[in-house]
Amino acid sequence: MFACVTGIALALPGQAMEKTDDIDTNRPSFMDSPLVLPKSSIQLENGTLFQGFHGHQWIYDVPETEVRVGLSKRTELQFFTPNYNLVHTTGSPTSQVSDLSEIGIKQQLGPLFADSKTLPGWCKNYNLAMIVGVTPPTGSSQVSGSGTEGTVRFPWSKAVGKNYCIAGMQSLLLINSGRNVQYQPDVLFGRNIGPRGFIFSEYGGFFTNNFPSLNIAHFGGVYKMTRHQQVDIQFGFGMNHAAPIAFVGAGYSFRFDKFSW
Repeated sequence: MFACVTGIALALPGQAMEKTDDIDTNRPSFMDSPLVLPKSSIQLENGTLFQGFHGHQWIYDVPETEVRVGLSKRTELQFFTPNYNLVHTTGSPTSQVSDLSEIGIKQQLGPLFADSKTLPGWCKNYNLAMIVGVTPPTGSSQVSGSGTEGTVRFPWSKAVGKNYCIAGMQSLLLINSGRNVQYQPDVLFGRNIGPRGFIFSEYGGFFTNNFPSLNIAHFGGVYKMTRHQQVDIQFGFGMNHAAPIAFVGAGYSFRFDKFSW
């Protein structure tokens, strides 16, 4: 499937990101950006998150680092490094280490129209991408299964007027060592705030066979301090009992362009 979609992408019009463009990240929204890094650039997206659940349970995780590497004009490698999770359920908090997760390839498929120029920022384009990844069981036994898990994602964005946009992502995951399938619909409304700021509101759904569904309202914003550096904040709450009561987080991302291959 990835090979077929890549072949179609090569025939589509449009431009890819250049190193003169501002940083564009997958953080802090649930959805990934539909844009691919410039060729031979490396980007590190870092953050931390605190989540509170029913029954006086909470989870704190850090560093939430995603590594992104521009392989070619429209293709990038991306993966999440292991997180350190501090989990409080009953008694004393326990610590866990998550998997090296979603090791995969992002292929930029858009812009979909010849008059759509690809520039950083969801509110400026009509973009589409495909992401295919796998998660091997490399973390603590409490969070890792016995098998490799797979992921397919389709992030997209569309400008609405000068400063507004609608975006989203459709995702399908094999989880719990492939025993369960999870569908993740996502829709986001955003607004540019000046040349360096962006705010958004977002709905994220997590629907897994044989498990309760999760429905989450999510809000956040980013500010680009320089062309290569960005800070972000986020917060949200669950819309049903199985979801977190509330969560809050922050992050810092930066891009290196001085590489060549």
